[in-house]
Amino acid sequence: MADFYHMSQALLGGGTEIRGDGRNKIEASIENELETRRPAGMLSRRDAVYARPVPDFSRCGIIKAGYIYRVALNGSPERHDLNWLRPMQLAIFKMKHGSAHPVLVKAYPDWSSDLIAKCCSGYWEGAETKSVVWEYLAPSFTVLERLSDRTINVAATRGGWNPTNPG
Repeated sequence: MADFYHMSQALLGGGTEIRGDGRNKIEASIENELETRRPAGMLSRRDAVYARPVPDFSRCGIIKAGYIYRVALNGSPERHDLNWLRPMQLAIFKMKHGSAHPVLVKAYPDWSSDLIAKCCSGYWEGAETKSVVWEYLAPSFTVLERLSDRTINVAATRGGWNPTNPG
């Protein structure tokens, strides 16, 4: 059985089952596009829980410190490369903040139907990008153990968090 890891601000006990909460995990417009293009039989991101195959949360969009857990995925998990969502996130940043940061956003993609179709397709097909960030979606997970005794800064997980060198 493979190990899976989850990071959360919530203090959870061993044996706790966590289910998807129906909320957007990232920008609503991206979640809406993903949901519109979700293949039949695939889990809705809004109704799923997330886990990583390594305890590295530095490129997952998590911004707040949290506890790190080892979890068991319940049901049939789906594997997706989160990096497919990055171009859409950059395009939204460009739309929202481009006038304030014109030099920064110059190389960012534009929000377009081609970009959306390419990114959503790659994500749902489970295709790998050049800089893969695997996430596993499942209907629920069960907390096996809390690995950190305090909240951990997301940056401290870069390369894989190690409890003997917690950062």
